[in-house]
Amino acid sequence: MMLLHEEQSVGLVVKVSVALLLLLSLFGLLFFSTETGLGVLAGGAIGIANFLWMHRILRRILATLPNNPNRQAMVWLVLRLVVLAGILYPLVVSGSVSLAGLLTGLSIIVLSIGSLSFRAVLTARG
Repeated sequence: MMLLHEEQSVGLVVKVSVALLLLLSLFGLLFFSTETGLGVLAGGAIGIANFLWMHRILRRILATLPNNPNRQAMVWLVLRLVVLAGILYPLVVSGSVSLAGLLTGLSIIVLSIGSLSFRAVLTARG
């Protein structure tokens, strides 16, 4: 079984996510509508940025080990959620993107991690 270093695994998740984002955005544009393709693109970009931001927050907290790491993590994670809500709310109410496309795009990181985990299990058994 091949174990990846943390940075390699994060980089692999981002690469797979970007590839899936481009593929699903193109699929949405070609087979559904412009709003769906743009929704997938916007949701995927937000999801990837959110993943990287959360990774950065957790690395910083673990590297510095402040007196109260739980409190610092909660403050940063709540701030992250407020920023995400501030970005997502106008997208949803404007109607310029499809809600289904946006939710699909936001799920790209989950799909990437799930597919990489499934592949790791299959190669470990093989």
